[in-house]
Amino acid sequence: MIPSPAVPDPKKDSRLHELKALLQERSIAKGNFVLTSGARSHYYCDTKATVLSPRGSRLIGEALCQQLRPFAVDAVGGPEVGGAYLATAASVASDLDGRPLFGFLVRNKAKGHGTSARIDASYHPDGRKLIVGGRRVAVVDDVVTSAGSILRAIEAVEAEGCEVAAVSAVVDRQEGGGDRLRNLGYDFRPLFVADSEGDLTLYSGDGR
Repeated sequence: MIPSPAVPDPKKDSRLHELKALLQERSIAKGNFVLTSGARSHYYCDTKATVLSPRGSRLIGEALCQQLRPFAVDAVGGPEVGGAYLATAASVASDLDGRPLFGFLVRNKAKGHGTSARIDASYHPDGRKLIVGGRRVAVVDDVVTSAGSILRAIEAVEAEGCEVAAVSAVVDRQEGGGDRLRNLGYDFRPLFVADSEGDLTLYSGDGR
């Protein structure tokens, strides 16, 4: 059963609009850019300029927590590097909310030293590792374009036996990645979507 979106909270909704304004001001640069994929774009989105600020981190963490609550996940995390910032923001916000979510990070490749782990994570209160078979997790990323990075993170936690119950991003560029995730059966709900000029709108909940 797919959870319905949480009932809107006027206070939290106002914070989403505040977060949108922060992202638009700090994280969206207009111009001519070459993306990681090699494609050209009229804008570039760098969410780190927002999430690494005190207010931005709080707003993003609270927004992710509110979005993920209906899915009853044990943990939240994503690919390096963006997923680390988001997992930390959501984990801190969840503790302040009294319903803790535990964080994890999926590296691009396993470490070449120490434990040689590919997934870094906290421990669960049940005493077991966080990323083990049977856990319900959410996978998040800062920006989704083609969804390549977030899919690799999803595959890594699924290989450990976790159920990916929810997938999110701060910004969906609406360039095929979101549809790719949904077509693969994942419940993908970004916080915001961007148009071709980099103007943000709140995600409507209907796939766009």
